[in-house]
Amino acid sequence: MKKAYFLIKYILQYPLHRFKKNSIHHSTRISRNSLISYTKMGIGNYIACNTVIINTEIGNYCSIAPGVQIGGMQHSYWWLSTSPRLSDQCISNKVTRIGNDVWIAAGCIIKQGVTIGDGAVIGAMSFVNTDIPENTIYFGSPAKFYKKRLDDDIFKKIKESEYWNLSPKNARKALKRIEDENPISTPVL
Repeated sequence: MKKAYFLIKYILQYPLHRFKKNSIHHSTRISRNSLISYTKMGIGNYIACNTVIINTEIGNYCSIAPGVQIGGMQHSYWWLSTSPRLSDQCISNKVTRIGNDVWIAAGCIIKQGVTIGDGAVIGAMSFVNTDIPENTIYFGSPAKFYKKRLDDDIFKKIKESEYWNLSPKNARKALKRIEDENPISTPVL
């Protein structure tokens, strides 16, 4: 009954014209004022308000903050006109790929065709125009490498667990087992 309630709420909350040719798992939560087209999203994702996502594949358990823009068209600045109504040179067919458990902070712009690896973090207001490896933190304009998110051995155990393919309950159990074997200290802010 609870699933049916959320499914109906989900359908009523988002006009169908906003979901053009999308495949979005019912457990993904999408806030108001988001435009999503030609996109595939897995389970347990969170998409905040005022987000634009075009021609993108998003894994499971990703968090996308407000004001993020992913994908979209590259206008033909090299040709006589930049208008897609006049130019057949505009590029809009490159798929952007975002792995599992990725956090994209507020105000980021991710160009079309970029791949962001599993477990990556993109800092607020970053401009991403190149691929981002898994288990890394990038930020800036253009986004630059800051550091590894987790120790390589711990991240290897996370990858092997493939928790992102599990239900939230089982995913939490898998992560708890890894944490119990490898205590992680919380950073002091």
